[in-house]
Amino acid sequence: MQKTVSIIIPFHNEPIYTVFNVLTSINNQIGINFEKVEVILVNDGGPELPNGKDTFRLLKNLDVIYLRSSEGHGPGPARQMGMDHASGQYFMFMDADDQFHIDGALLDFFNVTDKKNYDIIAGKYVEQAKSIENGNLFYVFHDNNENYSIFSKWFNRDLIERYHIRWADDLKVFEDTYFVGLAYEFATNIKQIDAYSYTWLYNSKSVGRRIDNSGISFDDQLHIWSRGRRYFLEQVQEYKAARVEDWFVDYVADIYYRQKKFKPANMEKFTEEHIHLLREFSSYWLPARVKIMQAIISYNIKKTNYTGLSNDDAIKFLYDTEQYALGNQFSEKETK
Repeated sequence: MQKTVSIIIPFHNEPIYTVFNVLTSINNQIGINFEKVEVILVNDGGPELPNGKDTFRLLKNLDVIYLRSSEGHGPGPARQMGMDHASGQYFMFMDADDQFHIDGALLDFFNVTDKKNYDIIAGKYVEQAKSIENGNLFYVFHDNNENYSIFSKWFNRDLIERYHIRWADDLKVFEDTYFVGLAYEFATNIKQIDAYSYTWLYNSKSVGRRIDNSGISFDDQLHIWSRGRRYFLEQVQEYKAARVEDWFVDYVADIYYRQKKFKPANMEKFTEEHIHLLREFSSYWLPARVKIMQAIISYNIKKTNYTGLSNDDAIKFLYDTEQYALGNQFSEKETK
């Protein structure tokens, strides 16, 4: 029987009971035909399971495909390995330390696919977070219109293959922003499910939560953010060139504020990646610079997550950015 969905779960050093929990939350889904569900478990360079996929033989509803790489390459390459072995019409990704929010989560998705073929099907999800002030856990409820998170989403194989969307090998963080962003950019029919399907459980050791001994979090890895945005622009330029200028404006305006909020973990690498992007897409600078300034001022006026930023500061940033992007080209063009 043709599989409708391949659920891909990478894991690295998670304990067996943690992986067992996420598989149990799949095994306990109600109202679905499990012959249409494929579960692919990808061991990303972690210790070998004691009995391979038979470790999970008690989960009677699941026929687990177990893959293992000898070295850890990160969640993106691990998900790509799972996709390369998947046979489902849709791809769904789960983290090994998460679970479905309700027992009818998959049924909500299947009910949609029975009626129409969509590029993306997106449900809502719940984030379990920890208060910095008192250490208490609390919950954040995410809507079904996020275009950067992999949680509670099905991606159609036809969309992924048509636009050659793959997980980047060298994005250790922000890899989902890149992948999901491309899928949303190229999708033409997206179905939103009005239900909370997925729970992103708190794990202090996960990449998206971790702060190392020097106080650096994944948000500070701005060199990887810029690299991912460059990859994104390259892909959009290949398939949807008319959209590149808008996304270029978005990058420059966003990075102005982002580096104010998050101190780059490695300023040298960030500057290198930032300049690489600007010079690769330098042809967009002059046509877009007024839009960039307007976008920065608009953000500043709205007083979003940033305070105490002046227009003079923004003008200096734009001048420096212009030198990165164009170098001597700007002064030469202005004097002609």
